[in-house]
Amino acid sequence: MHYSLAKGGESMLLKKREVSSKQRVLEMVERRLPKSHAKYDYFQEMLRRTRAGYAGEQRVDKEWQEIYLQHAHYLLHDVQLKVEGGSIHQMDTLFMSQNFVLIVEIKNIAGRVDYMEDNHQFIRVTSDGRVDGFRNPFDQVKRHARFLHRLFQMSGHHLPIETIVVSANPSMIMSPTFLSQPIIHVSGLAERVEQLFQQHQQVYLSENDLRELSTHILKMHTPTQWTLDIKVDELKKGALCSKCHFDHVLRYTHGKWRCSNCQSIDNQSMLLALHDFRLMVGNNIKNAQFRDFFDIDSEKAAYHLLKKLKFEAIGENKNREYVIPTNLLE
Repeated sequence: MHYSLAKGGESMLLKKREVSSKQRVLEMVERRLPKSHAKYDYFQEMLRRTRAGYAGEQRVDKEWQEIYLQHAHYLLHDVQLKVEGGSIHQMDTLFMSQNFVLIVEIKNIAGRVDYMEDNHQFIRVTSDGRVDGFRNPFDQVKRHARFLHRLFQMSGHHLPIETIVVSANPSMIMSPTFLSQPIIHVSGLAERVEQLFQQHQQVYLSENDLRELSTHILKMHTPTQWTLDIKVDELKKGALCSKCHFDHVLRYTHGKWRCSNCQSIDNQSMLLALHDFRLMVGNNIKNAQFRDFFDIDSEKAAYHLLKKLKFEAIGENKNREYVIPTNLLE
């Protein structure tokens, strides 16, 4: 997590955007689900959409970097706040200032979009005439605004909360039905923020209060782990050969990981496999699980491989578990 605090009108990125757990899990599935599996194409399409969404979010994040403001402010990207009862408020970007707060919902949609206000329906018509329905982003940001309003009231703060839907895709064509809705293309973001500062000239928070409120929200951030709706035993085990498009397993022999198909050696493949194991099974791995996953017969060889990784170890002897770090591939 990126965490920085600055003064005055400097750029203040309090939380940077990271690849979502959903994308990481789907990328693992792309490597490990056999192409003959009935759901392989389904998960491929889901991964394509998830990657496109992330690319759109990054495009808008880049626009923020081009906006210079003299006003004190903080940016928090991809904030997930959990409410009592279990519901989640996931905000693509939260812009915090002394004058107002702006909730940003990002959409990366191509084609003509229409909004049927009476029944809150958000639809897209593609170039080939297909009609797709989407979750209504205006209702999403209003829901987040109601939550933040209650949160601020509880902490004794009263400041305006604004919402905006930003299209990251220049080929998204908005019909006239959007004229009364808070939606813009990303190129208009700087101008809209400027307009909001002109609209809200009253200062509601001191710089210290703004810093405290922003860091309080950051501490509330609770990232959720996306779960897969297929069984683990449907996925391929072991270290997989990247040169063979993850279709073949590498075997550990004579201290090296060698592909059973192309015979290439890749000693880094084990790290990616452990990263995948963490997503498939859990954060901890025992010697027996390690041997089963990598098809290693020798308990001693597995022990030395795990010891070399210098993972945190919990427990003793047969109950010992090794903690797979979240930043294993960084």
